[in-house]
Amino acid sequence: MYIAVDDTDSRQGMCTTYVLSEIILRSGLDLIGFPGLVRLNPAIQHKTRGNGALIANLGKGRGDPIRVGTFNGMDLFSYRKGTSVSDGEDLMDLAGEVINEMAELEEPETNPGIVVSENKFEQTFYWKAVREEVSILDAEKFIRNQGGRFRKIKNGRGIIGSAAAISWPGNLVTYEFLSYKYPNGTPIKSETKMGAAKVAERITGSFNNIDLRNGYPAIFPKERTPVVFGVRGTSWEHLANGAKEIIKLNDLDIDRSILYMTNQATDDHIIFDPESISSGSSYSIEGRISDDPYSITGGHYFSTMKSGLLELKIAAFEPTKEFRRIFSRLKTGDLVRVFGTFKDGCLNIEKLEVKVTSEIYRRLPPLCDQCGASMRSKGHNDYRCSQCGNRSSMPAFSIVHRDLQPGMYNVPVIARRHLSRPFGLELTEKGELVREVSA
Repeated sequence: MYIAVDDTDSRQGMCTTYVLSEIILRSGLDLIGFPGLVRLNPAIQHKTRGNGALIANLGKGRGDPIRVGTFNGMDLFSYRKGTSVSDGEDLMDLAGEVINEMAELEEPETNPGIVVSENKFEQTFYWKAVREEVSILDAEKFIRNQGGRFRKIKNGRGIIGSAAAISWPGNLVTYEFLSYKYPNGTPIKSETKMGAAKVAERITGSFNNIDLRNGYPAIFPKERTPVVFGVRGTSWEHLANGAKEIIKLNDLDIDRSILYMTNQATDDHIIFDPESISSGSSYSIEGRISDDPYSITGGHYFSTMKSGLLELKIAAFEPTKEFRRIFSRLKTGDLVRVFGTFKDGCLNIEKLEVKVTSEIYRRLPPLCDQCGASMRSKGHNDYRCSQCGNRSSMPAFSIVHRDLQPGMYNVPVIARRHLSRPFGLELTEKGELVREVSA
């Protein structure tokens, strides 16, 4: 039986991943396949702190289990195959109890939703939720049509993410190992955080661990949450082993850990080469720079580009830090592919591919065609040789060296979104464990 939950946290505390782990623990059921952490459209108006919904398939496991976490010192196992042993109503009740106990319900923007289903939903809803804005009413209709059931707490906006999580096809996947200490994590010194993030950086296939230039240990949360740290990677085996090393080397105080399959760093939110664009979605568009970049107060940089009939304002805002230097070196005529979210009439850049740089020429006085001396400018297109008096109206030109080369440019780790796939990160199709899971 699939159960999905969303919208239980706030800026003040909690984390929906922890809520799901508590549901798994209290259910007494086996975990079938990896639990899922599914990030949704990062550009929507109403979104949770990390904008991620959670899903687990719970039932009676079959086959050889693998270790995917720990609960209070006891190993948590997952099974490749399994069968349902619940009609879903008891799981719904259990999830409601956990949410009422743990969720940030006093916060006005926290509106949890629970969805249960015997089977996965059609993937169309996932693609809509990760790329567009979806209404609560649309989610209700979809869940009913798919034969699922839902429960709304407060206005229940969380059923949107929950339905999307059960719709997630997992065409491309990454993983995240999360460790917890309830209720607000563990105090850790800044030097310990940086050291632990450097250890995470050595894990094969891991990514977005640390930003040395900006002194940012990305594996540790910024806000109050039960999460102690989270490490992301493309290999769940390497991730699980590496995370254990981080805990051991830094003597971190945790009470549980769990390994999630995710859609992070997959670019699932990106719509490629659209005919038209609208606010609140993310795009990848190829075109030519039509104006040299300029900056405004606050350190934000802007330019424009043309792609067919589409003319688009693009920007590198201050949070992208040193990436702005790359953006500022663009010139009119450069052929680029941009990735970013369109909002308030502007595409906010997440990463940039410079495909071809335009040639820039500088006018120079020509050499005299009679004596070879360098001529001098006496006005517009008027050049005279000081040696022999020869005159010319044609300047010479030289190519200006560009301090920008064709290539792929990521924003720094401190500015990366959950869903944005860094250039150079190799992903594979869904993991073996997921392919073999049955409801």
